[in-house]
Amino acid sequence: MKIEFGLEDLAKYPFLKEAGDYVKGLSLSIEDLRQDDYQPALKRAKERVIEAIQKNFISIEILEPNLEILSFPLALMLVKAIGIDYFMHRYSLAESLRAERLLEKEKKSIISNIFKSAFNVNLISTEHDVFDFKMSMIDYLIRATHFHKPEWKLINRIVEKGFVYVKTHELVRLMREEIRRIVYERMKSLSLPKIPENIKEIVDEISKALPPVPSKELQEVTPGMFPPCVMHVLDLLQKGQNVPHYGRFLLTSYFLGIGKSVDEVINIYPKAPDFSERLTRYQVEHIAGMRGGRRRYKVPSCRTLITHGLCFKDEILCDRIKNPLQFGRKPVNFKKKN
Repeated sequence: MKIEFGLEDLAKYPFLKEAGDYVKGLSLSIEDLRQDDYQPALKRAKERVIEAIQKNFISIEILEPNLEILSFPLALMLVKAIGIDYFMHRYSLAESLRAERLLEKEKKSIISNIFKSAFNVNLISTEHDVFDFKMSMIDYLIRATHFHKPEWKLINRIVEKGFVYVKTHELVRLMREEIRRIVYERMKSLSLPKIPENIKEIVDEISKALPPVPSKELQEVTPGMFPPCVMHVLDLLQKGQNVPHYGRFLLTSYFLGIGKSVDEVINIYPKAPDFSERLTRYQVEHIAGMRGGRRRYKVPSCRTLITHGLCFKDEILCDRIKNPLQFGRKPVNFKKKN
């Protein structure tokens, strides 16, 4: 049953079409933002951006729903005006994490309506002892394909008459990536008008408060230098997209395995939207055997990568290898396969 979203709902989930329609109904122009009445919304938008990009966090506290709803499109405008794609990815991720925290505590009816409004997906509430919803197999597979842990694979799910059963927290996790994409694409497609001087000043203030864009880039690589699985993860990183945990483990163990230093490996990751140098260093040093039990981890085998959905095998170049480290070291069989 479709329900109407209230202002509080739109303040929680400002990426919804209904929230956009609400803002459009205010008939604001860019020049209106010079007025004193809109300074609180600009202030909240500025806070939203700095929180997101500095801490990968946006407060879920809502003091004034109208203010919160309006601050979202203004924040998108401010990030777009900064003009750096890296920050657009970080902001999008922070918004999706905020929505995830709120959705974890949400009513089932609201979750169902958000899925319908944002993604045009019909959820069916269940009375199952364990699972809260069921969704069509096709809708599930479209979203679960981004996840590589075994529990997301269809063979490990309860499926009945074309429907997959899911728990609320699983459903919320499925939504997070889509919300991130919605926010990013909306920001990317924004066409900025001539920005008033007071907003330019806010953009300058935000820019000064933001962490520097990583200056060290991964060395230039030529196609075929690294195995396809590694190139796939590198490509995600270079685009500023999220990389699954096991993808990061593959990348780190592989580069350590071919002789890269800890610092060189860390310098691969700054474009990740959730990058933290402190946490990345800890994880890289742990895999290198410099922390914890002092065990150096090996590069996962091709068979293991297949299990995690991270194998992108080239039928010729990957022929007869069992581990990514063997890529380019084993003789290639160029004979045409029957």
